[in-house]
Amino acid sequence: MKKCLQLSVLPLLLSAVLFCSCKDDNPGNPNPIVDASVQDAKVTIDQANKRIDVLFYEYNPLSAVEITFKFVDGAYLYTPLMKNPATLDLSNTKYGSTIVVQTGDDLVYYDVYGAVDYPIMGMVATADDGAIEGRVVFDQNTREITVEFNYVIDPTKVNCTFSLSPEGGKLISPTTNPCVLDMSKDQTITAESDKSGGPVTYKLKAVESADASIVPDGWEKVSGYTMPSYMALYKTNMLYENEAYVLVADKRAKFSVLSNGYKFLTTLPEFYQQDPTATVIINGSATDDMIVVDGQVVNQGRQTTTAGFGVTKTGTVLIGDNFKVEWDKVKQNDSTAHYAMYAVQSLIEKGTLQDGLDAETKDARAAIGVTSRGYYVFFVCQKYTSPGITVEQQRDIMADWACYYAVGLQGGSGSCMLVGGQRTIYSSKTDASTGLTDKDYYKPVGCVGVLK
Repeated sequence: MKKCLQLSVLPLLLSAVLFCSCKDDNPGNPNPIVDASVQDAKVTIDQANKRIDVLFYEYNPLSAVEITFKFVDGAYLYTPLMKNPATLDLSNTKYGSTIVVQTGDDLVYYDVYGAVDYPIMGMVATADDGAIEGRVVFDQNTREITVEFNYVIDPTKVNCTFSLSPEGGKLISPTTNPCVLDMSKDQTITAESDKSGGPVTYKLKAVESADASIVPDGWEKVSGYTMPSYMALYKTNMLYENEAYVLVADKRAKFSVLSNGYKFLTTLPEFYQQDPTATVIINGSATDDMIVVDGQVVNQGRQTTTAGFGVTKTGTVLIGDNFKVEWDKVKQNDSTAHYAMYAVQSLIEKGTLQDGLDAETKDARAAIGVTSRGYYVFFVCQKYTSPGITVEQQRDIMADWACYYAVGLQGGSGSCMLVGGQRTIYSSKTDASTGLTDKDYYKPVGCVGVLK
């Protein structure tokens, strides 16, 4: 039996040897496409990168481009459908279309890209010294270019790099490429190419920052406060006859909590003196409620389950109801808070406006929300010279600011927000006749929320 098994293995070994010796007998040509042609277009082949570019000199939808290939002897189109000429969908100008050529025993892959020759064929727009790239949309028919940033940026200093036609593309105005443009207002861009028949003018529409897309009517951007480019401050005097402020910050902002404990209530200016790097400070509660600072439970609070606002150690936002307070940690669902502060109630949950909120009592209000993009929205409305707003109205305002989640903080005299160390809303009582300063009207609180 042993001899029979040994003998039976020999034919298999011989077959394997023969296969290995034969499989590379015809490796094929590494550059099997000799030439390619498309009617009314220029075709270039980059053999090193296995890339084929088809450039049309007039508008073409690119969705059904007929291309004829010339191969080395013995090679043929394996995919698509073994047809030559082949009809390819080149409308996805970013990823193109892939073809496969059979040559000998090998398959060679080429990526085919299509484009239409325009004086300006593309553009890259960046802000904050190239750290943030905008989304650029071209409409070659109307010659309009729009840019949208998913972060709050300085629109007056946008770095623009234009991709010009390979057929003698030239930028006329501006004269330099790349360039820095003030895109807080519309710009006119002029370029030409060998095929354009003269200068072509494009309208570069004023850049839209992501924050601008959610700014409700009646609010205006304000200056005079020290803050980084990824934050923006807005003001209105028409909020139910109240003055109010909203600060919007994109995902680069970092949230934390400052606290000296509820036995040592502290005013917002005093908190700022403790940490002058804090860009935004908003009031927490003045009562014995939940606080987490740097992973440590400073105060457990009076309730084991409460509403709140906080972040994990990695910066994931925790907001809404169901903060579980334990003796050594605070969790929302399965996430542990690294920083957290008590909230009076949830206003918006997953885009749903909460019911049963106070629609009668008017007072000063403060709130924190986040948008679906992960933007922070800090709101404050005080009532030194105005009647204040209800909780229900506060909820609706946070919804106007596109908040996907929002919670209300302590209202009344404790409601306050500092930006760059400056108060947003000032008391009318701070005049020379009283002998008091604005600081005399700050109500001490047990903690504050901070953005940097």
